[in-house]
Amino acid sequence: MNQMLCIGDVPIAGRVLTAPMSGVSDMPFRRAASKLGAPYVVTEMVACEMLARGRPDMVRRAAMGEGLPLMVVQLAGREAHWLARGAAMAEASGAQIVDLNMGCPAKEVTGGLSGSALMRDLDHAETLIEAAVNATVRPVTLKMRLGWDDACRNAPELAARAERCGVKAITVHGRTRQQFYKGPSDWHAVAEVKAATRLPVIVNGDI
Repeated sequence: MNQMLCIGDVPIAGRVLTAPMSGVSDMPFRRAASKLGAPYVVTEMVACEMLARGRPDMVRRAAMGEGLPLMVVQLAGREAHWLARGAAMAEASGAQIVDLNMGCPAKEVTGGLSGSALMRDLDHAETLIEAAVNATVRPVTLKMRLGWDDACRNAPELAARAERCGVKAITVHGRTRQQFYKGPSDWHAVAEVKAATRLPVIVNGDI
């Protein structure tokens, strides 16, 4: 339990990490969390296409900032070329880790076939992961849920596919998209994800 967590070539000086949260994890929050000892803080979710097109709010979200111990940017998208562009831009801006969001349950995200909606089409999800991994030399991580709903609990398969694509760590929220944030996290299902991959698995939900 005392073994240091490493994500690719990036050592993490702790095993309790700060989750990326849209509307919360802005630059002031990340600075404050880092000053209070958080070893790993992530940007708010950044929509790749809007970032590439220079939309000011997405450029602001993706800003790395000086003085943070670790630079991690979280990307979302539904098209491979935009996700690849976003990963390359994140690396160029100084990101040490690029995180892919396939777990957000918000309707405005899943309605655009991003976030956890991608868990309904693992072939397409795999295409997006490959595009991001191939676009950057930095470690790529993947955030997911247990699945879309109880009839589609496919997180173990997505984790295994992500590992084959070159992802370096998995974060899994212990609920389906259908649950949003209701009910307890299913730790047995999270354990099934861990059993499906040799990658570090970071647990999210009810922490």
